[in-house]
Amino acid sequence: MQAERLAVMGILAVGLVLFEGVGEVRAGDRDGDGVPDGLDVCDNTPAGTAVDLLGRPYGDLDYDCDTDLDDYAMLGGAATGLLLDDFAILQNAVTGALVPGISGMAPIPGGELAIGCHAEMGDVCLPDELPVHDIYVDSFLMGIYEVTNAQYCEYLNSAYRRGLIRVLTGIVYKNGGYWPYCDTNSVDSHSRIHWDGEVFTVTPQKEFHPVVEVSWYGAAAYANWLSKRHLRTPCYSLSNWTCDFAADGYRLPTEAEWEYAARGDDAYPYDAYPWGFSYSESKANYEFSGDPYEVGPLPWTTPVGYYDGGQVPAGVDMANGYGLYDIAGNVWEWCHDWYDADYYEYSSYDNPSGPYEATYRVLRGGAWSDAGEFLRSAGRNRDWPNARYRAVGFRLVIRDSN
Repeated sequence: MQAERLAVMGILAVGLVLFEGVGEVRAGDRDGDGVPDGLDVCDNTPAGTAVDLLGRPYGDLDYDCDTDLDDYAMLGGAATGLLLDDFAILQNAVTGALVPGISGMAPIPGGELAIGCHAEMGDVCLPDELPVHDIYVDSFLMGIYEVTNAQYCEYLNSAYRRGLIRVLTGIVYKNGGYWPYCDTNSVDSHSRIHWDGEVFTVTPQKEFHPVVEVSWYGAAAYANWLSKRHLRTPCYSLSNWTCDFAADGYRLPTEAEWEYAARGDDAYPYDAYPWGFSYSESKANYEFSGDPYEVGPLPWTTPVGYYDGGQVPAGVDMANGYGLYDIAGNVWEWCHDWYDADYYEYSSYDNPSGPYEATYRVLRGGAWSDAGEFLRSAGRNRDWPNARYRAVGFRLVIRDSN
């Protein structure tokens, strides 16, 4: 069975050897795949798709100009031991069509920042936000949006099929460990993730809301899964939860990276909020901000990227200076670091990543359930790494390999 599985994987992988790269868009090449229209048998391939000399995506075994589940079936699917997740990984490597690589990530240039609370710029400081101190971070990429219910549900189904997780009394745990990853709706109604004993699903119409009721461990495990899916080296050890910052996989942002990105390289980077000195209902999702999702059962999250200029109450596009949405409000976001109220007294300058060990992990950004003051860029929060809460989610970063 293993030999058959490897042979099947080789059928798709051969495309990697043959593919020489997608050419630039030019006259006579409508889809920009590098194949002239006179020879191209597939004239609408997705941008960036690896194709053969006739313009057909590699792995397109049924000749419908796409690599999809029909091709998986033609390969024999599970009968040959080829898991659907393996097929998705191969499609990503060969065609780039099924699973996006690093799409949805905004480049954050490296640089220096005076991190902390700037009272002289109208900020209201708390003790753990002081003293203001200089830090430097290398360039990285950060998720434009918070991770959604749909994305996390895909991970859970994949992890369950592979025996990586188990569900006990409605709580998802690491298989073979005691670390809780997330709650399902049966144990906490604030979760939008449902479990029927076989499959995880999402509450209808909540697919693109940020996932909540997920622990720090559950966020780190998702980062590792996504790294493997995109052929990157995972950052986290799931046995002791240390992070290899040299790995090219996804991880949670350090607290320094988070604040550096949140401030957005604006002309006045030390405003209290990513957009300026004050908050209003049209700028972010916070307690009683008046958005149309403040009805029905909690949590009152908004879809990621909702504040794009079409929000209610009416306002402008609220992407910050780096193109990040919901960096203030919607849900608190897990950071990599352990939390120490006095950390700013001894933080290192170069790429600080928090204390060596502590009790809590850092949270940043404020949430739908908080007063607007909690959305300040300098604001710090914390919780147990195993905590799952209705106002806590996360977004990811990867290091810049350029």
